[in-house]
Amino acid sequence: MFAYSDESYVDHKGRIRWRCNDQLAEKLKQLYAFLVIGDYEESHAARYPRLAHAISRHPESVLKMNRDNNLESLPGVSKVIAKIIRELLDTGTCTKMTDGDEFFAPPPQSVLELTEIPRLGAKTAKLLYQDYGIDSLAALADAIEDGTVESIKGIGKAMLATMNKHIQANRDKLI
Repeated sequence: MFAYSDESYVDHKGRIRWRCNDQLAEKLKQLYAFLVIGDYEESHAARYPRLAHAISRHPESVLKMNRDNNLESLPGVSKVIAKIIRELLDTGTCTKMTDGDEFFAPPPQSVLELTEIPRLGAKTAKLLYQDYGIDSLAALADAIEDGTVESIKGIGKAMLATMNKHIQANRDKLI
């Protein structure tokens, strides 16, 4: 289970920030990437990075807001979004990422490993997953080794080098 930190800190501009808000913001960005990769309507998924930005800068702890049943006071948070946030806070994931819904069949969780590669965003991960079946870091390593990735339009030598560097640094995670 994912553990959120309820400690505050002062950022470089002198503002009080909350680690739990930053952690939740990262989870919301992952949710966005996951939805885009799984072909969820991007205009609907785009709310999650915007919400992540707002939450990361919110002056109150989202953990406290959750305890006080006050998540809907956050800008842009409806009952449905509050439910997703509660799930993320309670479990580190949400049903949208595990079960999907009537508009979305989720890809494997391992596909998020691709978005951990520097400069490799959700749309490139979607291309790798949907068009080439690359659904994990291990699958990407195999596709690089067999030359598949070199032939993918939009992936140049610099990105290929970044991918290889990330794979080498995370060899212990490959199955």
